[in-house]
Amino acid sequence: MKRALIVFAKEPTRGRVKTRLTPYLSERRCLQLYKELLQDTVNVARKIQCSRKIVAYDALDSKTPFLKTIASDFELYRQRGKDLGAKMSDAFTAFIKNGAKVVIIGSDLPRLPPRYINRAFRELSKNDVVLGPAYDGGYYLIGLKQPCAKMFEGIHWSSGSVFDDTLKKARRFKKKAAILDFWYDIDTPEDLKYL
Repeated sequence: MKRALIVFAKEPTRGRVKTRLTPYLSERRCLQLYKELLQDTVNVARKIQCSRKIVAYDALDSKTPFLKTIASDFELYRQRGKDLGAKMSDAFTAFIKNGAKVVIIGSDLPRLPPRYINRAFRELSKNDVVLGPAYDGGYYLIGLKQPCAKMFEGIHWSSGSVFDDTLKKARRFKKKAAILDFWYDIDTPEDLKYL
């Protein structure tokens, strides 16, 4: 079965990335940190055997010089939608074709073991959805084998209930879900101290 791995990312722009880390870090340092985290995540993604690897990006305009440099071997796909849920739903719809399993990961997952992503693809053989919970109440990974736009509606993004709310939605729509081990992403000063 075909597999597609999508890294959700922003074209690094000062003042648009890692904003919850200010004033702990300057905007310049937040930008540099984001670039380093994104590079690490792309390097992890390279280790996964997939038929397609994609960076789904958000950018102020159509120019993506940083992403084109660090992910030249990935497809670039512009995110579409009014919020994170709509953007993920759109990406799943675009890449779940001909029975493909699709996994989306975030861009700020330092040292994420590739085995977590490989397990996510394996879990999609027997489950409809797979979620990798993050310590902050969100998730670092989500995988589907069929689009389900309604699963992403009404979620309060960037809150501590994103994982629980998404899991409830999956169950409401009769989706069999697998849960991976916890991992962390870097959004707050506390996350940075942990790293």
